[in-house]
Amino acid sequence: MTDLIELKRDMAVTHDEFYRLITKTIINSDLLNFDKINSSVSFPFSKGEIRISLEKQKIRQIASMRIDHTPMNFKFMNLSKDEMQSYIQKFDITFQKGGG
Repeated sequence: MTDLIELKRDMAVTHDEFYRLITKTIINSDLLNFDKINSSVSFPFSKGEIRISLEKQKIRQIASMRIDHTPMNFKFMNLSKDEMQSYIQKFDITFQKGGG
């Protein structure tokens, strides 16, 4: 178990999409602590805590296509690597778009 593991990601989601989908990543969404002023959410997970902070929403332009994206900072506190990977796997499945 490690005290703190940090992870950065850039996800193709808006802040509104993030706040809607994050509720599906844990069993009891009542445990989510939203701080929309600071663009973050935290919640207990296993015997530790996860905190996700959102940076300013941006737009990536590729030719005439515009894609919303948001850089995110994850902090995993007092979780084992297996617990962290378990949550990240659920997060990835929840936030997956399209595909084929």
